[in-house]
Amino acid sequence: MEKKKNCKNCGAEISSKAYVCPSCGAKNKPPVYKRVWFWILVIIILSPIISSVFVSNSESNSENTSASSTGSAVSSNASSESAEETQDTQESAFSGECPISASAQMGSSVIGYPELTISISNPTEKDVAAVQFYSVPYDVYGDEITGWTSQNKLYTDSTIGAGQSSTISYQFIEDSVKTVKLYIYSVYFTDGTEWGDKGATKSTAIESGMPVEVSGQS
Repeated sequence: MEKKKNCKNCGAEISSKAYVCPSCGAKNKPPVYKRVWFWILVIIILSPIISSVFVSNSESNSENTSASSTGSAVSSNASSESAEETQDTQESAFSGECPISASAQMGSSVIGYPELTISISNPTEKDVAAVQFYSVPYDVYGDEITGWTSQNKLYTDSTIGAGQSSTISYQFIEDSVKTVKLYIYSVYFTDGTEWGDKGATKSTAIESGMPVEVSGQS
């Protein structure tokens, strides 16, 4: 069945395919948006715009990815350089031999607690203002004692004159300490110079510090 429509001019019912109304002679062209050539023209006009937007977004994403990668690389390089500088600084702080010598003996105090006695000799021509030791305590089974009672950082702030010696004792509050491994990680002179690093971490103190021989047990 043929579709019908009303004439735009007189309202008479005419065929939907009619371009001219047989009643009044008025033209009845279909709307522009219903014509094939209209959509072909729209596609031709919009294609460059759509293509341009797509290319722009692709370039933007590529730039963002590149910037992100560059930023990550710069950050990584900066972190690596910082770590290398820190390592170089620590290595230079421990360069050369430790300027003092020391020996230690483990025993018990008069009240029965573990006690470490350290003998320090200063053969240099400068007065030593302070010495810092890192101790790693062990129990009778040879297991390392950790926790707040372990007393890892020991130090003396009594001046040791040039060419002189001194003895100092440390009593441990952890009565299970049998022996310790001991390291010198900072020797600070009265003129402000330092061998080692008073702020060294445990690993640095052990790896770069000077081992001290410890005899006896508590």
